[in-house]
Amino acid sequence: MLTVATAFLPAPGFWKSRTSPAGFEAGLARALARHFGLARVKVVQVPFAQIVAGRLGGADIALSQLTPTRARERSVDFTTPYLEAPPGILAVRWVDAGDVHTLQGLRWVASRVSTLTPILIRRIRPSSAPYEVVDRAQALAVLRTGWADALLLDLPVALGIAHADPARYHVLGQLDGDNALAAALPNGSPNLEIADSTIRELQADGTIHRLASRWLGASENQVPLILTEVK
Repeated sequence: MLTVATAFLPAPGFWKSRTSPAGFEAGLARALARHFGLARVKVVQVPFAQIVAGRLGGADIALSQLTPTRARERSVDFTTPYLEAPPGILAVRWVDAGDVHTLQGLRWVASRVSTLTPILIRRIRPSSAPYEVVDRAQALAVLRTGWADALLLDLPVALGIAHADPARYHVLGQLDGDNALAAALPNGSPNLEIADSTIRELQADGTIHRLASRWLGASENQVPLILTEVK
């Protein structure tokens, strides 16, 4: 049995629930298990802050829309990335923007634990201070209630949410960036090499592309790029 830690349940486009196999990372977990010769996948929900601090709740691996950073690499071992993840702008359906000046006038919500919040502040420079919350779940609740217009997320995450609820959300653009999503293992895990090589195999044989097409909808190339340099 492969035990997988994830923080957000449900996570539209990535995980439907602890027991449902629906979603990109749910499918990736099953594909990893098959390559490892394991019959089952067990999902455990672990707070995001604990995962990035290296406490995976006894899981073998974490699949939780994780962006590797130098700080996080001190606590967990990351695999090769499985999805490119530049910053994506998730907005409520009736909001639109095509340049940085329009983005500045939107009402933003931001998560304290997100690596994208500094990007929002430095590159978009909202005209008014963002509505600040603890995590992504709270940020999405703020969007749903209409207290904010937009949220900066890793592009695949934004695409998954919009694909799951197109009547409420859309991805109006992306910023340039070289972030990516990767799996995480406990520091010093003997399974890092096999997990890394298996993800590369799943990229090469098209499995990851098929999962992304099914669960995330639009690809990165279909989302407009919005430049953020303010003259």
